[in-house]
Amino acid sequence: MFIQGSFSDETPLFFFQILPVIMKDKLFYMLETPDSFFEQKKNEFLAALYGKNFQEAADIHGQIFGYAAAHPDFSENTEKCIHQIQTALRKYGKVLTKPGPASLRETGKGLRTLLTRRIRNMHKNIRHVEFEEWKTRLDLTPDQENLVFKTAMTFQLTSGCSNFCRRCNEWALPGVRSHFSYPAVIRILNRIKDAANPEISLYGASDPLDWEDRGRDVADLIDQLDALSLEYSILTKVPRGKETLFTRLVKNRSNLSVSLTSKNKARIQGIEDRLDSSFSKQHDLDELLIPAGLDEDFVTVKPSITDGYGTEITPDGASIIIPAFTSALHPFGHKKVPVTEKTDFFPLKKTGRTALLVDYFKPLEGYDLHQTLCRLPGLLDVQVESVILDNGSDALTPPGMRSLKEYLSIFDKPARLQRKKMTAAVFRNLKQHFLSKESFNGMPSETKTVYLKKITSHLDLCRPRNCLQAKLHTASFVLDAVSGYQTKNPVKVKIMAFLLKKERESLFKTLPFRVEKSPLNELLSDPDTDSFNILRFYMISLLQGVRLPALAPFLASYPSEYDPVADIFVHR
Repeated sequence: MFIQGSFSDETPLFFFQILPVIMKDKLFYMLETPDSFFEQKKNEFLAALYGKNFQEAADIHGQIFGYAAAHPDFSENTEKCIHQIQTALRKYGKVLTKPGPASLRETGKGLRTLLTRRIRNMHKNIRHVEFEEWKTRLDLTPDQENLVFKTAMTFQLTSGCSNFCRRCNEWALPGVRSHFSYPAVIRILNRIKDAANPEISLYGASDPLDWEDRGRDVADLIDQLDALSLEYSILTKVPRGKETLFTRLVKNRSNLSVSLTSKNKARIQGIEDRLDSSFSKQHDLDELLIPAGLDEDFVTVKPSITDGYGTEITPDGASIIIPAFTSALHPFGHKKVPVTEKTDFFPLKKTGRTALLVDYFKPLEGYDLHQTLCRLPGLLDVQVESVILDNGSDALTPPGMRSLKEYLSIFDKPARLQRKKMTAAVFRNLKQHFLSKESFNGMPSETKTVYLKKITSHLDLCRPRNCLQAKLHTASFVLDAVSGYQTKNPVKVKIMAFLLKKERESLFKTLPFRVEKSPLNELLSDPDTDSFNILRFYMISLLQGVRLPALAPFLASYPSEYDPVADIFVHR
């Protein structure tokens, strides 16, 4: 059994990796990046619909339509946001039929017409984006560029997709609108290799088999990837007309997988029947289908669809991707933070299983502009949103991903006693890792500090008093983050309050009256009280605009920060 905060014979060695940690005194510019106009209006529109303020919703939608009509040359992500707004409007169509203002129906029709014309025009004028054009649009320093390539996890070769599936978590735009040119792709792949980034995924809100440029196709790109010894992965629906290309890739044993849907399943089966070789498939089983794209209901919170932290490169530019629970707030299942000239922090690239191991309620690790590994002092807004939306349900946390509720359990008595039993194994692992090649006296001073701190941390978490203190500092860190977020994000707070309405009703019915009156440290110290439920009560109270009297003195008594070596929250 492996319990976080302790070490066993099964503990992987990467857990002990020694990394320099720098705590910054300032918030990074990235934290201050405001949402785009359309992202803000999408949230305002939803908040008005949730509040049944139909005239306000109509006014906001009118602003959206007016801005889109006046600025028709918008980006791929902007158009996706407009599609989300229109999808929400359709979802609420029945509710709006009678009470909804006529102006809302008119602007809905107008925006739909505008999008249709834009799609037709872009299909007639498919562009090929050169590297210098892409670079000029981003307008980054060489250091920032290098970090984009170092942390790149997704390289989207085209804008738009020939499939634009109903269940696309990326809300891919209908039809291909632009391609990177072949020289641009080669330069980007070489920059990724030069940045010591070992692998890249060739998809996103697109199908890689759609890509082409002057007789070149994705098979030519794979040849270049092989020449660079750069690992890659391809996910495709096998667009119609690309069956021959797909067959060639399979016969060449390219690293690809086919995403099956009800629309392409029979066609893909026919291709496989004609081939001697099999290929990897991602089946459309019910348990794998997290509602996304046009399935979004805008009223429930679902697991994150995204399995990675890192940078996404598209013909429009680059974005930092932070996983998030899938909801009306983040229909992509992640937050796209645009990379701009002000970006001075890039999260450490983590994909697949390693991304699941990242605790979303802890400050992120990444690089500053000198490529020095560091850690943010606090949580990004998107992380706070994940903390707020996480109700502790197992359905929200896939295997391998740890929730805040699970993390709090490591301070309970059963986990503490288990750690105590494992002390000999913990020390044996630490000794093997740190002392197998050199003596203690021969260690660098920084390594000695880490080694001793890990020993001390384990022993501390075997003691009841230290476990309690760690739990109180965890609660303080989380509530302080939620409290700060609540004061500056009124519209998003309304959305989350609506999404958590059922949980609020349940909590306020079942929790005893003393929760509102008792000192918070006493409630969290009571072994018979569910600490996670207490935190949820306080968080949802903050969403309702209620600051319980015990909150301020608790935060003042337990100022907290995250200690990455001990992997716990401690006194600041």
